[in-house]
Amino acid sequence: MTASATTGAIPVAAYLVLGERPQICGFRCAACDAVYLLRRTSCSRCGHDEFTDRTQLGDAGVVTAATVVHRAPPGVDTPFVSGVVALDGGGFVRTNLTGDVADPVAAVGRRAVMRTRPVATDSSGVQAIGYEFEVQKLS
Repeated sequence: MTASATTGAIPVAAYLVLGERPQICGFRCAACDAVYLLRRTSCSRCGHDEFTDRTQLGDAGVVTAATVVHRAPPGVDTPFVSGVVALDGGGFVRTNLTGDVADPVAAVGRRAVMRTRPVATDSSGVQAIGYEFEVQKLS
């Protein structure tokens, strides 16, 4: 997505699609159904070279891995929790985890919902929109 006069925002990743309900989108291998966030020339699972058009993978999923990060580049606040979310529509996305993550090990296996937020604004006022996944509290 490119910035427009009506949105004034661009996603930080090509697979993040902004709109009324932002989504993670990707491509599926036509032969084996493997999912990739970015367009590929061939499938690394089966070698096939045909993929579906961009498809919605969703804005929620299950945390499959989580860890606390204590070292980061200058300007990045630490510690923070990083993880991997298996999206409901298929595929996996690396992300920062927020919400109920006091114990990252306990976050594994829990539901998480994508949240978007501005991460930077350029000199013309266009915002770069990032995402993170909020781990849901146990009921």
